[in-house]
Amino acid sequence: MKDNNADYWKELLGDAYDEEIMKLLSEAQPEPDPGDTKSLSDLPPPPPQPRRPKEIGDAPTAKIPTDRPRAERPQKPAREQRPAREGKAPGAEGPEGPEGPGKGRPERPAKPCRDLPRQDKAPRQDKAPRKDGPAPEPRKPEDDFNLDFNFDEEYRDVPANSPIRPNRERRSGCLGGLLYATFIICVSLLIASLGWLAATDVLGFGNENEVVQVTIPKEYSISQVADILKDAGLIKYKSLFQLYARFSDADKKIVGGTYALNKNYDYRALVNGMTLRGGKRVEVEVTIPEGYTLKQIFQLLEANRVATEAELWAAAADYDFNYDFLDEATLGDKYRLEGFLFPDTYRFYMGDTPSRVINKMLSNFDSKFTEELKQRADELGFTVKEVVTIASLIEKEAGNDQERPTISSVIHNRLKSRDLKYLQVDATLYYAASRTGGEVSTSIESPYNTYLNPGLPPGPISNPGLSSIKAALYPEKTNYYYYALNKQGTHNFFKDYNSHAAFVQSDQYGG
Repeated sequence: MKDNNADYWKELLGDAYDEEIMKLLSEAQPEPDPGDTKSLSDLPPPPPQPRRPKEIGDAPTAKIPTDRPRAERPQKPAREQRPAREGKAPGAEGPEGPEGPGKGRPERPAKPCRDLPRQDKAPRQDKAPRKDGPAPEPRKPEDDFNLDFNFDEEYRDVPANSPIRPNRERRSGCLGGLLYATFIICVSLLIASLGWLAATDVLGFGNENEVVQVTIPKEYSISQVADILKDAGLIKYKSLFQLYARFSDADKKIVGGTYALNKNYDYRALVNGMTLRGGKRVEVEVTIPEGYTLKQIFQLLEANRVATEAELWAAAADYDFNYDFLDEATLGDKYRLEGFLFPDTYRFYMGDTPSRVINKMLSNFDSKFTEELKQRADELGFTVKEVVTIASLIEKEAGNDQERPTISSVIHNRLKSRDLKYLQVDATLYYAASRTGGEVSTSIESPYNTYLNPGLPPGPISNPGLSSIKAALYPEKTNYYYYALNKQGTHNFFKDYNSHAAFVQSDQYGG
């Protein structure tokens, strides 16, 4: 039987016949029962292999149409009954069987075993027909002998003519990983570089050892401070300094003014260097000449960048300085401090507070006008303000220190005189003109015009020095009531008007 089957397979398969494979197949098959007359073609087909889910790129497979009605489906041919091995099979008493007509399987006659598969046998189907579509085509005899070996499950559904290509993900994996690693390294280096640059600016590394001056306005914003520092070369990154200032409350610490800052300062030192306590404020030395008026002093201070003239005038008028020689009733009058800003050499902070600048000069006056001088004023019957007013007239009129007491005697003599009640001091005319903006004239309308108003003017016309103050308190004892300027820049003194008028008409007069 086996030899006949081998001849059959050789004739059927031809060159495709492989004796080793057929040997393996024959050994795997169980020995047929002697009573079993079934041929190899009667064996049930192998169970269908499970197929993997279709993936993208798989070749399309044909689908069995399911739109045919059930009535048109081909009926499965009746399968012949296998011959009973030892008698009849159970339930095969006849066409109708023990269960009635149509219930039992029809008896098929036993047929001799043949070497070749039967050609008249009804084709078998691989599986039951689908309920929702047409029945599959009948199996052909040669389908029972179609050997299908799936050696590579991965390419089972790839069409025969489709070229096999490596997976794109596997092919580009190394290159993608290399690019990703390169990107990570570049980003890390960039972040590290930016962090180093920021750290060097915050900590002041690598900057020059050079001191520069910066002026911070009284009313400032952190953005303005950052602009000033960057323009001076003290910082490089405005945004970074503003961020630091926000977290360190720099806007509450920095005080307007001019400071000396070093380029190698870190952010903390820069902020601390612009405060009142820890700041290195730039000082400027200013000498106030004797006889300067308030306006001249304020202009000089502004020229030296100590404070602006407008700020100084506002402080002089409205700031309540606590000194006994100042009259609180004059608060609001911007000229109320005239005569009390003592002339001297001072060191002021650049961009300093106006009230502090003025207070420094007032404090100096208070220390110079000692208790001895105050007692002398009481003896003469003058207030401190009146003494300073007389001293301001002397300061403006005297040509040298030697004639100060003599000029003081003329003023005191006129103040005591019943006939000469007008002082007629020319310096008061210039001061009146500076206050009113008019021309210098003996007829100028001003309370400071001593040609029209008797006695002392309302207040000092300049800020006198200590020599003039002492000359006002200790005048020389003379009988002079007149004096006139000579060509040497000093004065000639006279007891009567005729002598004075004669000198004025002479070529010795220097007025």
